[in-house]
Amino acid sequence: MAFEALRFIHAAGVLADHQVRDTGPCDDAVRSKLIDATLLSFERIVEACVENEVDFLLLTGDTFDESDRSLRAREAIKVGFQCLDEVGIDVFVVPGPCDPQTAWNQMQGLPENVSLFNSEVDEPTAIMRNGNVLATLQACRDRSEASESRREESSSSVGQSRIGPFRIGVIPPFASAGSPPDESVVDTWLSMHRVDYLAVPRPFPRLTVSRMEQVAHGPGPATSMSRADLGPAGCSLITVEARTSISTELIVTSPIRRERIKITIGKTATWDQLMSAMRGYVASLPALDVASVLVLNWELTGSGALHESLRDPEAEHELFELLEVDSSLADGQHMIHSLQLIAESAKAPGRPTFDPGETIRESETASEDDSNPMLSGFLRRIDNEHAIAGRVVNRLKATCEDSSGPWLSRLETLAGRVTQKAIADQSRKYGADWFDSESADTITDFDEV
Repeated sequence: MAFEALRFIHAAGVLADHQVRDTGPCDDAVRSKLIDATLLSFERIVEACVENEVDFLLLTGDTFDESDRSLRAREAIKVGFQCLDEVGIDVFVVPGPCDPQTAWNQMQGLPENVSLFNSEVDEPTAIMRNGNVLATLQACRDRSEASESRREESSSSVGQSRIGPFRIGVIPPFASAGSPPDESVVDTWLSMHRVDYLAVPRPFPRLTVSRMEQVAHGPGPATSMSRADLGPAGCSLITVEARTSISTELIVTSPIRRERIKITIGKTATWDQLMSAMRGYVASLPALDVASVLVLNWELTGSGALHESLRDPEAEHELFELLEVDSSLADGQHMIHSLQLIAESAKAPGRPTFDPGETIRESETASEDDSNPMLSGFLRRIDNEHAIAGRVVNRLKATCEDSSGPWLSRLETLAGRVTQKAIADQSRKYGADWFDSESADTITDFDEV
């Protein structure tokens, strides 16, 4: 059987009509947006399926939370599935810890385009197009020693030309009481199963792991539910042109956007400099137009009169009030702020780094020269960038005379497989070497904001 190209939307952790957490105090206008956030995110996923004319929608766990007992969630899900049924798009649902198989079985009125896949017991399921098998959906649940022989057989076939439908494997969704498992866990799963695409569920953040011709991908949560979900959130458009050409594209659906923004305040810094820096950070956030509520955690490190004055609650209130008045947000967009002041002496050596979800989380032990404004500005750009490789490919598409050529398609595929962390690490290294050597003689005194 000849291979057929396909495209589908992969979403996880939709949690329709579930309560968004860690937002802090807010007024009634913002509260109503928070209440409807997950439902709006699900509607946007359905719209993305229709606009991109996908073959199917794959939901890998926690589409709703059974403990909410939400009739609104069930109705919204059925309406969304019905919309997809009307345009001929199938839906494959993998139950998760929050939405178990029993809960789905009790949901009445699901349209015929919906298939439930129990990754604990079901055999591989065929995904059809015009009477032909387009792809297969299979569980990847056996990690015991008994599967070692199958793993060796599967590894020997990787890299060879294969025929037949595209194979999608599903890691059974599971709950996590602590931090998300390490990316190496995904690589282990990928190495033990003969699949082309491995669907990674929650609690993993957004990530992509490649192993020879195989790709494992997790879209992360569809909505920013807690303070841990930083950066843009949504679903992924998976485009498969060939077995060796699998690209992943983030489609932002979450109307809630959380960011942790770190700024260093110099001793002689002024109020206007601080305001300019804060506005610059907000304006530089990618995909900002999708967000209706920005939850911003500001971490200001430094010393001096300006830093000390911000300990006054009235000064803090004035700072955020002016920021919202002069910001570039559109009508209907709102901000929620929190402020953390850190004395310069308490600042741990380090610089922001990226986790597999491509968001700033913590500092790693490496020195950064905050007295060099060119280097600091460059590093801030790296911190706020979420898709360097994607931007480069889009720029090439816009300027290339033959944007449909095979080399650009191959480059786009490779761009979807690289990780932001690897690019950011190399950019930091080269940036530090370049700016330290190029600007050391021209910079004498500067208080960074």
